[in-house]
Amino acid sequence: MSVISQDKFVCLEYRLKLENGDYIRGSAEKPDRLVFIAGCGEVLPSLERRLWGLSAEQSPVEFMVPSQEAFGTYNPDNVQEWSRKRFPPDIELQAGQKVLPSILPFPPEYPLTIKEVGEESVILDLNHPLVDHDLYYEVKVVEVRDATREELTPVKQCQSCREETGGH
Repeated sequence: MSVISQDKFVCLEYRLKLENGDYIRGSAEKPDRLVFIAGCGEVLPSLERRLWGLSAEQSPVEFMVPSQEAFGTYNPDNVQEWSRKRFPPDIELQAGQKVLPSILPFPPEYPLTIKEVGEESVILDLNHPLVDHDLYYEVKVVEVRDATREELTPVKQCQSCREETGGH
């Protein structure tokens, strides 16, 4: 019996819901699939901590990740005013719209939300869309095995880069 631990290849079927029952990943009829190498920073750390030590024989399991351990609490400092010139002139922008600006120094992991649109500026909310939300997981471990060298090499290189730059 192989358990989820450092450098293991992991395949899960899972559903992710919010406190109101809305599905974020998967559905009542069909789960999503997630594949990752354990201990290499590929999944939310608070999720991985709860999976550590599980095997296919022990699942399915259900658990909640509190908002503070998931995407944190709303930070008003993450609301920024950007020049309207930073957006293509032919795009109509409106409050509530989700955007993926291409002018960032790094690709965003999630869409940003427009809060206001003015003549000269756009107010953007850079907070994660799941900020302030507890996350409810239903997880079935499908497979756990030693990762192959081919599977480990790219994630270890990425992990090394994060350590060198102080990133997460």
